[in-house]
Amino acid sequence: MTTSILGALLFAYFLAGIPIGLLVGRLRGIPDIRELGSGNIGATNVLRVLGTKAGVFVWVTDCLKGAVPVLAARYLFGLEGWAVGAAGVAATAGHCFSPYLRLTGGRGVSTGLGVVTGLFWPAGICALTLFAVVVAKTRYVSLGSITAASSTVVWIILWGHFIDPYTFAYAVMAAACAAIIVARHAPNIQRLCTGTERKLGQKVTAEHSQGEGANAGV
Repeated sequence: MTTSILGALLFAYFLAGIPIGLLVGRLRGIPDIRELGSGNIGATNVLRVLGTKAGVFVWVTDCLKGAVPVLAARYLFGLEGWAVGAAGVAATAGHCFSPYLRLTGGRGVSTGLGVVTGLFWPAGICALTLFAVVVAKTRYVSLGSITAASSTVVWIILWGHFIDPYTFAYAVMAAACAAIIVARHAPNIQRLCTGTERKLGQKVTAEHSQGEGANAGV
């Protein structure tokens, strides 16, 4: 069992650590997408720099980087409960602190969504819906990301309390993933508080882009 848990954690970390946004940028002739837009490797920055198709592709694959390790832990490695949730945390950490990028990476939102969906899919749908509503109302992707990530624990408890015997374990692990995501958004939170956070669709000026650097985006 110990070997299976270790294998699941390593699989989750190294799979989720693959920087899809960076690779897509290189395929499109951009050596390092972190040098453009908000300086992030996530779907939001890819959308800004390369367009809708590339952005959606990165979003879907980043989500899969969270869902696949959780499902693999459950069905391939034969694990349950806390061990499956731990694989989800490892996946989120892998995306945010990639072993291929010297422990740097994205904000973990898409991968975290994949993790929660893999753990308990109704919670993933609720989180995604909340994200869409907040972004539609405010046009702040970062605010939608932080709100959705923070809400996952509530959704898991509400939907899973009478359905899944591992609800508590999944809720704790979702809280750990949310903590990583919120921490990665610390610069965004500061800009939201000062009113300088860029809205979705807002054009990037050279001064603005330089001021945000690699800390922007989700």
